[in-house]
Amino acid sequence: MKKSICFVSMLIATLFCVSVCMADSDIPNLVGTWVVKSEGGVLLKGKEPGPKTHHKEAFSTLNAEAVITQQQGRIMHGTFKSQRATEKFVAGIGLDNKTIYYADEDGFIEGKIIDKDTIEVVYRHVTAFDIVIGVGVWKRQK
Repeated sequence: MKKSICFVSMLIATLFCVSVCMADSDIPNLVGTWVVKSEGGVLLKGKEPGPKTHHKEAFSTLNAEAVITQQQGRIMHGTFKSQRATEKFVAGIGLDNKTIYYADEDGFIEGKIIDKDTIEVVYRHVTAFDIVIGVGVWKRQK
């Protein structure tokens, strides 16, 4: 009886380790240059948007570029660049391999990986200068 319990325990542990390893191998590689198109809105707290605010009007369309320069497992580093500003970001891929979480110098993104070349995102920040929301799509540049 003890041998069978031991065997079952070892089998369960092995299957768990294999499933964790298999899940890690499914982590998408997002390194590359992404073309960003976003609809956004800004609530100004003063006369001008903040120095790192990419959207600049109450309602605006943003064309920008996100470059993921490094990825180690689920964690990534990169830069986001528009006509108004450039800022660094760090991001992570969720355990489901479909969700992306991102933090830049003044805001956050939550996104969904649609396929290897498409990410849908919602961006938001609240600073001393303004409040911003943006909804858009990142497409991998080929």
